[in-house]
Amino acid sequence: MFRLKQYLTAWSRHHRSGGFGIHSPYAYQFVRNVWRQRLPYYSYEGLHQLIGTIKGGTTRQQRREMDLISEREARLLLRVTNFFGPQRLLQVGAATGIESVAMLEVSHASHLHLYDPQLEQKALAVRILQSQLDRVECYDDATVAVDEVLAAGEPMMALVNVPVEDAQLRRLLDARCVIVMRNLNRSESMQALFDAASRYMPVGQTYTNNKIAILNPNPKLQREDFQLWL
Repeated sequence: MFRLKQYLTAWSRHHRSGGFGIHSPYAYQFVRNVWRQRLPYYSYEGLHQLIGTIKGGTTRQQRREMDLISEREARLLLRVTNFFGPQRLLQVGAATGIESVAMLEVSHASHLHLYDPQLEQKALAVRILQSQLDRVECYDDATVAVDEVLAAGEPMMALVNVPVEDAQLRRLLDARCVIVMRNLNRSESMQALFDAASRYMPVGQTYTNNKIAILNPNPKLQREDFQLWL
């Protein structure tokens, strides 16, 4: 079903990704300068080396099981973080740690709140995050992690790699937190969570290629959804 949906929407998503048919000036600039930006960023090389090292020592099945982010998505995550400039970052699910690095690279003043009850079992993520431990707080309770992010009262962004309670996403959206969601194509629960969050948003914009999604609950923006190509 996912592949059929991708095929049927391919032309319209590719068309929109070039900015065509987008009437919102904000969305047009975001799609052109962030989502589809082709110019190199300063941290691309480091991400390329990290991902390449992991790929060199693992099989495709192993990479799928450890939830290794693609280099294209890692670059997008870095650009999105750079665009919104959050000081407080929330990550749900450690994956391999590449996502954390991509977000923390943007600003040395940013701080990451990482929720993953199984973090101790993810040796690769722990090793990759070793050099950033002074900027990372780890949690095994999602409510506590969200509480502390919201209490900071600073610009926020959340990355959701694995399903979390819908109530937690609503709290973040109410606080105008930008949310990035991955693995929509690999998890029905993630797709359902994104659909529910989109319906809950009364204002703002969402952008997705049905694999990764960005929710921006900016109250100054008219409610719109954009299907794109990455």
